[in-house]
Amino acid sequence: MIKLAFLNLFRYRKRTIITAIAIGVGIFVGIFSLSLLDGIDSESNRNLIWYETSSMKIYDGSWYADKDVYPIEHLIESSTIKSVESSLKDNNINNYTKEFLELADVSFYEDPYPSTGSIKAVLHAIDLSTPSAYKYDKSTIKGEWISPNSEGVVIGSKAAEDMGADIGYYITIQAKGNGGFLQAFDVPIIGIINTGNPIIDSSSLFFDYNFISDILELNGDISSIAISLGSSVSSSIKESKRMLPLISSIASSNNLEAHNWDDIAKEIMQLSKGDSGSSTIILFFLFLIAIVGVTNTMVMAISERKNEVAMLRSLGYTNIYIKSLFCLEGSLIGVFGSIIGSLIGIPLSLYYEVKGIDFSSIGRDFDVGYRINTVMYSDVNYTKVFFICLLAVGFCTLAAYIAVRKATKGQIAEQMRKI
Repeated sequence: MIKLAFLNLFRYRKRTIITAIAIGVGIFVGIFSLSLLDGIDSESNRNLIWYETSSMKIYDGSWYADKDVYPIEHLIESSTIKSVESSLKDNNINNYTKEFLELADVSFYEDPYPSTGSIKAVLHAIDLSTPSAYKYDKSTIKGEWISPNSEGVVIGSKAAEDMGADIGYYITIQAKGNGGFLQAFDVPIIGIINTGNPIIDSSSLFFDYNFISDILELNGDISSIAISLGSSVSSSIKESKRMLPLISSIASSNNLEAHNWDDIAKEIMQLSKGDSGSSTIILFFLFLIAIVGVTNTMVMAISERKNEVAMLRSLGYTNIYIKSLFCLEGSLIGVFGSIIGSLIGIPLSLYYEVKGIDFSSIGRDFDVGYRINTVMYSDVNYTKVFFICLLAVGFCTLAAYIAVRKATKGQIAEQMRKI
């Protein structure tokens, strides 16, 4: 049967090639689209965990409820911090960062800056006494990262570009101190970082916590404790799910709350789920086009081979055998199309996994809602590639069955009279 199916395919070589190419194009588009979406999703998750949320954070419940405005009224007090730290260390959790975050106004003035202006930013004071839950120090592109008792500020690359700033330039910061008073102070820029996270690079100011605590009279109080639970993104995601009950228990025993990274960034996660749904719909329509094309091809093939079908039936071949023969032909067309699509889609996706697609020509502020910069990288998932190809073969087999079902109906004698 397999040999006969192959021979039949090559009897109608031109039609077979055209159909296989059409299926291959659909598979190529499906592979590349899913790889690009997976790459965007992976990079966004990495930039969230490494530079914004860590694996999870512990907050005061009232602070978390208003986290978008960084309220200074609901900080974690120093006495509570000691209790939480003790519990974390008892459970061998040592990579955590005590931090203070607040909205601030940043002013800069002409000479040395190109012009006078101001921007809104997030003041991010980091306690450097424990191993960091973030990877900011590995993202420094100019100057140096903050050190204990440092009195300078590290800013993001996009903020530096907006202001025309350089190492050694001073900025004036106005922020709210503990108790509600306003405090203004001048600090030199000691470093510039480029994380790939557009929010961090455009609107974050990094300080040593001790320096900010003295200026804003924080008395050791903090906004949150960021906890790192893995050296890679995949391990962080896995461990955060496993450790959430334990850390939630530690937090609740101190009247605090623990939140996973995906809960903190739930708006972005919802966007990701929406895009996954869209990609599934796109893939469905691609296969719908493919199945219509294969069905049309098989209908034409069978209409030209009615005599052949009648002859096979008269020779004693069962309807099941004939249907199986044509379904096998459809499956083989699907296999050829899958090979064509994979040979184009996988290498192209692997190329853009390294090279990336640069959208900077659209504009520096190009924003798709994810935590990525203007270069998008693909990420080939071979399980999804296999599933796409398997689905294509299945659809082609179904299309062939639909087309051949009518040809095996009716009386053999009636079909033979029409030969």
